[in-house]
Amino acid sequence: METVHGLFEQLGIRPDLILVNIISFLILLWLLKRFLFKPITNVLDTRAEEITGSYKAAENEKATMERLRVEYEAKIADIAAEAREKIAAAINEGQAAKQQILAEARAKAEEILKRGGEELSRERDKAIVELRAQVVDLAIEAAAKATARTLDDEAQRRLVRQFIEGVGSEK
Repeated sequence: METVHGLFEQLGIRPDLILVNIISFLILLWLLKRFLFKPITNVLDTRAEEITGSYKAAENEKATMERLRVEYEAKIADIAAEAREKIAAAINEGQAAKQQILAEARAKAEEILKRGGEELSRERDKAIVELRAQVVDLAIEAAAKATARTLDDEAQRRLVRQFIEGVGSEK
């Protein structure tokens, strides 16, 4: 053992200092572990838990946003379908109103034509009555000139009316 001890001295190695350094290193390691590594480990663990929680919260938010997006897309689709239905209903109402307006216009036109025809018929009848009256007057004048005898005015009118009615019924 002395040879090992002599060798250490020649090399300048002191075993008592090595032993003190090893004990000091172990004490330092224990102190670091207790007062430095443990708090740092706790901080790192806490930070890891926060990151995991944030990641889970982000995933939950993403899932919620996806669910809301699907709901909003469904609502938008419903609104679009409702809008298309309302547009179709408005078009149908417009077509129905158009048909009703056209029917009313046709009915008014037919009524106007009917009234015009009735008025024309009344005017024709009125003209015929006036023409008969003129023919009666002319016939009376002609009869008065042709016959020398004088009939009273009423008797002549009656005679001419009978003649005209006889002529009218022969047609």
